[in-house]
Amino acid sequence: MDDKELLRLKNWVASQVSPRRLQHIQGVVGTSEKLAKRYGLPSDKARMAGWFHDCAKELSRAQMLGWIRKGKARLDPGEREMPALWHPHAGEAIARLQWGVRDPGILEAVRCHTLGNARMKPLAQLLFVADFIEPTRVFPGVREARALAFQDIRLAVGLKASMTIRFLLEKKMKIHPRLLGTWNGFCGVSR
Repeated sequence: MDDKELLRLKNWVASQVSPRRLQHIQGVVGTSEKLAKRYGLPSDKARMAGWFHDCAKELSRAQMLGWIRKGKARLDPGEREMPALWHPHAGEAIARLQWGVRDPGILEAVRCHTLGNARMKPLAQLLFVADFIEPTRVFPGVREARALAFQDIRLAVGLKASMTIRFLLEKKMKIHPRLLGTWNGFCGVSR
């Protein structure tokens, strides 16, 4: 994506989300680029994944479902029950169908940024963590998570999964099995 196309993408994303969401997205983009440099991954791919990751977050449920259908994504039973988990699939469809993104790493990163996946590739790991530690995030343990992200990305993935699971348990909210799979894949002890 050249500079002109990137500017068009930024402007389009800004037109799709609230100012607060845009600030978060910009934070994820910047954090993704820094992590990409740290781990020797392509910054341009990290940047694109960051811009797309929450582009569908504020769409209506009907709009998200429309993109999910167009993109031929299949929501599992847990996702069908939790509309907050629809935006990664809708965002991936938008990236692919509206913007012509074909890179499987970028598409995987957008699709996996919320729940992760036990077998995520490095770019998806990077976005999963960047979404958690970007500068506007404020919660107990975020400093430690930020430091760990630049030391060992796999451990940072496990930490995000652990902290998210703990948060959901404390709030007595449902935990999607894929998040548990991410935890198992990145920090669970196998026997």
